[in-house]
Amino acid sequence: MAGMILDTVRGGYDKKDVLAKADAYNSLILLIEDGRISDAVINAELEKIKRMPLRKAKVLFLPGSGFSIPQTEKYFSDLEKEAKKKIML
Repeated sequence: MAGMILDTVRGGYDKKDVLAKADAYNSLILLIEDGRISDAVINAELEKIKRMPLRKAKVLFLPGSGFSIPQTEKYFSDLEKEAKKKIML
């Protein structure tokens, strides 16, 4: 999967949350590729990653700059599809 650039917008998702979730997906994909993880563990990890919180960026009580919500949602959808596709191989 080619890298994706996420735009920074006011009121988007908190960048730390997005990066943590992206790292979790990418780590899982690497484990799947290495074959060092069982299907049961893969499914449990996918569910855990899906439930990771994505807070909206804020500065005090005002919206802060974060990653674009629609782009981030698409990116995570693509990562999940890639992980599931690798399970099928």
